[in-house]
Amino acid sequence: MYIDVHAHLADSKYGGQIEKLVEAYQSAGVGLVINSGYDIPSSIAVKEQSERYCDMFFSAGVHPDEAKTLDNQSIDQLISLASHKKCLAVGEIGFDFYWNKSTEQEQIYAFEKQMEIADHLKRPFVVHSRDASAKTVAFLKDRKSLLKHGFLMHCFSENAETAKVYQDLGGYFSFGGVITFKNAKKDEIIKSISKDRLLTETDAPYLTPHPYRGQVNDSSKVVFVADKMAEILGFEKEQMQDIIRSNAKALFGV
Repeated sequence: MYIDVHAHLADSKYGGQIEKLVEAYQSAGVGLVINSGYDIPSSIAVKEQSERYCDMFFSAGVHPDEAKTLDNQSIDQLISLASHKKCLAVGEIGFDFYWNKSTEQEQIYAFEKQMEIADHLKRPFVVHSRDASAKTVAFLKDRKSLLKHGFLMHCFSENAETAKVYQDLGGYFSFGGVITFKNAKKDEIIKSISKDRLLTETDAPYLTPHPYRGQVNDSSKVVFVADKMAEILGFEKEQMQDIIRSNAKALFGV
């Protein structure tokens, strides 16, 4: 079984054709997909999609770009969504100082509030960190009491030293199509991380792996990510799938 722990299958690029996406990933041997929200409307959409398929789950959260929208009403909605039986995590949440679509204070508030929700509901959370490495590390270190249920550094792109810090805090790491790109230089980072903390994702519809780079991504293409990870680590493909399956169960409980 292949696993995609982070995709956005409710994205408008798909035109609502969820049946085709599910058929494609099931035909490719993908047995579990976590469909990710990035604001309240998308979190509602991925919840509704996940309710239709036994092998699809979801995460609900407000992305740092949308942090300014996290008011009392949306907090109540998020708590309800994250309490759903098919919601496996709160996220994606975190910091993004590349686009700066929300202020730093708005992002700090949204990140901490959603960590608190995850902790209260005994859920892990999914971290988006862009142009924010030092701040994300310091933020999590200062809130160790909220890390009891684990967290995922999605689309991890930092160095081995930073990975060690996150790992010591209880973090897991997912890698996507970037590791298949020529000159991606991700091999040593992946090798530096404990094998029981590695996961695979697509971040679909983005970051499509080679040899489909430039096309719209989907969960079926997580196969290329997992197989590349197996190649990097010197594992058989089936062995890599077993490792990812075990890690997904450890973090998300499924």
